[in-house]
Amino acid sequence: MTHAASRRVLLVGRDLHEAERVRRLLSAQVGIAHAPTQAMRALCRADVVLLEDRNWPSAEEEALSELRELSAAGRLALILSRRRGDAGELTAVPVVERPYRIEEIISAMRLALLRRLA
Repeated sequence: MTHAASRRVLLVGRDLHEAERVRRLLSAQVGIAHAPTQAMRALCRADVVLLEDRNWPSAEEEALSELRELSAAGRLALILSRRRGDAGELTAVPVVERPYRIEEIISAMRLALLRRLA
């Protein structure tokens, strides 16, 4: 778990309580951005971005597009977050379901970081 603890995780779209829960699960540095536009300013300080997979307002579309492009180019370790049981479109990006389980988050972080390095 020390490998995960050395990572900086940015939660996008979650609240402070969720960030604290992830911090306790991972013993990692956890930041929070309430929207993708806010996340863009914090990307340089994050190893992994955990993005809530939901219908964002149209004002967030440009930032969401940029996050997708960075992920597809291997320049961003992106993970999508969904509520357990929610169906979503198929994607090459790792997905974790809430409520989070530590082994799922760590596994998704490893996969996202490996995709970024490949």
